[in-house]
Order: sequence, then structure tokens, then C-alpha cells
Amino acid sequence: MRIIGLLLAVLLAFEAAAEWYSGSGTAVVFDDNRQLARQQAAKLALREVLLQADVSLAAMELFRQQNLAEELFTLHSSVPVSQIIIQEEHERDGQLSITLKADVWPQVNLCDDRSIAKALVLTPFSLSAGATQVALGNNELNKEITSRFHTAIQRSPADFLVKAISNEPLFAPEQFQHSSAQHQLRYMAESAQAQFIIAGRLRNLAFGRQAAGLLRKERWVRQFALEVSVLDGASGRLIQTKQYQTRVLWPFAITTEVNPASDQLWRADFGVEVQRLVYEAVDDIAAALSCVRVKAQVIRVVGGNVTISVGSRQGVKPGDTFSLLHSDSFTDSWGNSYAVTAENDSQLEVVRVYPDHAETRPVKANYLAPVQVRDLVQLDSVRERQYAN
Repeated sequence: MRIIGLLLAVLLAFEAAAEWYSGSGTAVVFDDNRQLARQQAAKLALREVLLQADVSLAAMELFRQQNLAEELFTLHSSVPVSQIIIQEEHERDGQLSITLKADVWPQVNLCDDRSIAKALVLTPFSLSAGATQVALGNNELNKEITSRFHTAIQRSPADFLVKAISNEPLFAPEQFQHSSAQHQLRYMAESAQAQFIIAGRLRNLAFGRQAAGLLRKERWVRQFALEVSVLDGASGRLIQTKQYQTRVLWPFAITTEVNPASDQLWRADFGVEVQRLVYEAVDDIAAALSCVRVKAQVIRVVGGNVTISVGSRQGVKPGDTFSLLHSDSFTDSWGNSYAVTAENDSQLEVVRVYPDHAETRPVKANYLAPVQVRDLVQLDSVRERQYAN
């Protein structure tokens, strides 16, 4: 009976802590495919709900969408959302909008007992050689898309903490594997005290024509292709690269000068679809990094006290423990360089936290390996601590 009582108390505590949030999303209806537009609009609405609840965007991967019938739509919920209700759906000028509300447990997280944000360096998107030649104004459009991507990253503090924004784009992704490029990436991350670097490239902004039909005149369409890369700042190596592309009606004459920041552009089909893909890219980054353990640098050593470059803005709290990492490198007989990082048995416990740094002390005072400024530490997984032998 006591066990049942405890379970009920836990369930009631979760129920009391849950909150209702509302969100809206809009998607373009392509080729009369309203079901796809419903799914995309509902996903965007759920995204807004998670942002309001300060829940990781990686939770988007937990939701499954399913058709019940031709004109019906439902969404299956999962942790950290216990219930979803579609409140409103309407279509106007080829765009479908959905408003929903969801019951959210903000304290529920995917990989740990709480969200630990990842420290990032953001770089402007570059334009591929082909994209720069398509039309005048592409440079300004690229700047606006970059700005919207950076804003989307900064709107998710449960996932990311932006430590620096570079003024210049990175070199081409084809160069990421070069040792000189990896050295530059490591320096960039170390200078900003960041763990990851995000880069992107616009590959296609070409125009095309949609042929005239029986009751339709010929119209302009515009392609969009974006490539986004995530790089590990500690090693300088590529983690993932993903492509996002679409082809949408262009609502303006090809000779018309369009302000890239105007509401007229971003409320049109092209803007709505590009914004959706920007959000999708950010969600994919959140999913890729959600369960990656936080790394930080040692920035000061005074006696037995060690200060590290991670703090409360990322979600670190007193009592968290970090393992000291041993780094080494070697060069093979062909001249290729390799970096090796491994944990040793030395652990540091956080005793005092500041916004961007924390003071730690050895868990075992007489069992601490030599520590130097610029050494790396790694946050111990709460689950690993809980189930360690």
C-alpha cells in the first residue's frame, strides 16, 4: 500500500507540474496535398509549444503523425507532451494553418535529469559559386536567411548557448577534412569557449518556369537548397552535414527588386517554405547534439580549485561532476594527424556556479591527475553516475 501511495504521489506531482501551451504553424499546400501541409503545419505548431515550455527541440523526433481518413488528422503525443488537442485549422491562398494546444511537462528531458545547453559558434552562410550568379540581391537574401537561422538557434536556450557569431563564413565543406582547416576550427572554438561550430552554405537559388495550363498562365518558380554542417570544436572534425531543399512559386516578376527582409516576401509561399526548412535544420542540430555530453576547458587552476568554462547559462549546477580528459595526438607514417581523447579517473565536483564558468574541486583530493589550463573536462552523465558500480 505504501508503494502504491508513493506512485500516486509521483503521478499527482507530475500532473500538477504539467502546463498547457498553445502554438500555431503554417505550411504551403503543394499540388493539392493538404495532408502533407497539415503534418508540416502541426509540426511547426508543436515546435512553438516546445519553445514556450523551454523543452529541447530534440523532442520533435518523438512525435508520430498518422492519417485517420482523407480529411481527418490526428497526432500521437509522447514524452514530454502528455496530450495534444487540435483547436483550429484553416486554409487561405494556398497555405494551411493549424493552432493546437498541448499539455507539457517541462521538467521531463530526453537524455538526462535536465537540459544542458550546448555552447556554439555560429558562422554566416556562404553562397556557392552557382548561387551567386543567379540574380541580383542574392547576397542580401543570404544575409537575411543567415539572420533567421541564427535567431532560430538563439530562441532555443534548452538546446543551445551561442558563445560567438563569426563575421566571415567558413571555408567550403570540402576542406573540412584538411588538417589546417581542423586546426583553424579548434582555435575558433577554443577562443570562444564553445564546443561546436555551425556552418552553412546556400547551394541553389535558381529561377525556373512553371508551364501554362488550360486555366493558368505561366509562372516563375524559385529553387532553394541549403547545406548545414555541425563540427566538433574540440577535434575540428565534421559531425554531420544535411541538405534542405524545395521548389516554390515566386510571387514577383523576375525583374522586381524585393527587400529580402520584407513581410511581403516572408508571408509568400517562398518565404513560408524557406522558414520551415530553416526550423527543420535547427531541429536536426538539436537532435544530433541532445545526448552529447558537455565538454569544457580548464581556464584557471589555483591550488586544488579548478575553474572550468561552463556555467549556469548552460544548465550546470552545484554537485555536478566532470571527468578530466587526457588529450594526445600522433602522426602516422603517411603524415596524417590524429587526435585522441580519453577519460581518466580524476573527477571534479562543481561547488560554485557563475553564468559562464564554474569553480570545482577534486572529488578525491589526493587522487587528482595534474591539471593545466586548456585541459578538457567532460560532464558525467547523471544516468551513468546513478547506475555506476
